[in-house]
Amino acid sequence: MSRLATPDLRWVPSSRWHITVEFLGECGRHEADRQLTRWTERAARSEPLDLAVTGAGAFPQAWRARVFWAGVRTDPHAWRRLAGEVQQPHVTLARTREAQDLATLVEAMSTYEGPSWRATEVAFMQSHLRASGERGPRYEPLEYLPLAGS
Repeated sequence: MSRLATPDLRWVPSSRWHITVEFLGECGRHEADRQLTRWTERAARSEPLDLAVTGAGAFPQAWRARVFWAGVRTDPHAWRRLAGEVQQPHVTLARTREAQDLATLVEAMSTYEGPSWRATEVAFMQSHLRASGERGPRYEPLEYLPLAGS
């Protein structure tokens, strides 16, 4: 990444890289408990996933992007069984406050082939806003849910 000429982006530290299976947003304790039960059952019905980091993209569009991401290749049917129809597997690498044209950066990363691994569990996470002066959220795993056959 350091070899690429990039616009002014806020890069996500590698310690916070993750693949979001479903974003729940703000929810109270009762709803969090209900979602944990639902995800425990969902994980138990889903097989481990073979994943590989590959390519890149941007949300909402490369030519007016707010998020730059690396793609994640996996079996699409297995992914949909776990994550549903709307969640695209990706790792967020950088964000920008103002929409920017990231088409050149996306194109430069289009042939990238990164590491691969097998996911055998899903982490049910809670995110916390950091104090003033600190950057990005702090993630706290609440439960690790094994995928079926793990």
